[in-house]
Amino acid sequence: MNETKVTAEALLQFCGACFEQLGLPTVDARLTAENLVFANLRGVDSHGVIRLKIYADRLRAGGFRAGTKPRLVSESESTALLDAGQGIGPVAGVAAMNLAIAKAQKTGAGWVSVKNSNHFGAAAFYALRAVGHGMIGFAATNAGPTMAPTGGREARLGNNAFAVAIPAGEHPPLVLDMATGAVAWGKIFVAQQEKRKIPTTWALDKSGLPTDDPDAAAQGGFIQPLGGYKGYGLSLLLDVMTGVLSGGGFATQVRTLYQDLGNPSQVAHGCGALRVDAFMPCAEFCRRMEDMIQLLHSCPAAPGSQRIYVPGEIEHQTQQRREAEGIPINPALCVELTALAAELGLTAPFQS
Repeated sequence: MNETKVTAEALLQFCGACFEQLGLPTVDARLTAENLVFANLRGVDSHGVIRLKIYADRLRAGGFRAGTKPRLVSESESTALLDAGQGIGPVAGVAAMNLAIAKAQKTGAGWVSVKNSNHFGAAAFYALRAVGHGMIGFAATNAGPTMAPTGGREARLGNNAFAVAIPAGEHPPLVLDMATGAVAWGKIFVAQQEKRKIPTTWALDKSGLPTDDPDAAAQGGFIQPLGGYKGYGLSLLLDVMTGVLSGGGFATQVRTLYQDLGNPSQVAHGCGALRVDAFMPCAEFCRRMEDMIQLLHSCPAAPGSQRIYVPGEIEHQTQQRREAEGIPINPALCVELTALAAELGLTAPFQS
């Protein structure tokens, strides 16, 4: 496959220019572009610029409302509720995370819920913002129904996702960023573009049977829960902590990203920050994290394994490599983004 490599800054400028052409204020456009390119840099291509066209389509159709700023609905010393006003998800997500951090600086812990939002991309983008403040960060979101409850054959819950980011001293932050399905829809879309089969553990077809065909999965199929009933339970819990708690959409009230483009998605988020020095000095905590990570790194590798990683380590290494070498864009995505650029009167960074 002949991939094209593009620098992160070139992709940022291109995505930002697209969003400005679609009506986002400059600051919001850059922030949303940073969210997409962040995912590509860390190797999470399912949440990167592959989403640019659907974001553009929803902005043009009205499902994403350009220029809307999150509004404070209620707050206490350590909590707050924001109404995103059906605006772009990353704008609401960053506002919530920043407010959670500010509250944690005063009280030790902060939690901010968001209702009436939209797709907000990779959850680690938000959770990591807390680490530089000596805090543990948490970010979660619900999503439109793409997953049946265990034993069911109709979608009732989203592939709801969360991330936790933890300071780790001399090591990169420990970052667990995961959804509750066996795979993100974006990875199935990547498989469609690359015309390759998917593992039969990823998705069900519209009849509820496992499939290795990404087209069958995308055309009326379902994501399989991660670990069966455990993934179902975790998805339900996240929907309660985001949608139910915020007074926003939950379960089938939430619209999926790729359907009904003209109507708001009713997505809800939750962002939290926990100040480490409310428990012990940050330096001591980081030393303890270094000890834990070293304990895991020193575990003898099983046959077929080269070494032991901790969550977020592979993504950190991928980010370093892609910052130096560029971000790979597959041919189908190059074609899609070149067409979008032409529609908006722009030039894509991989056009000659």
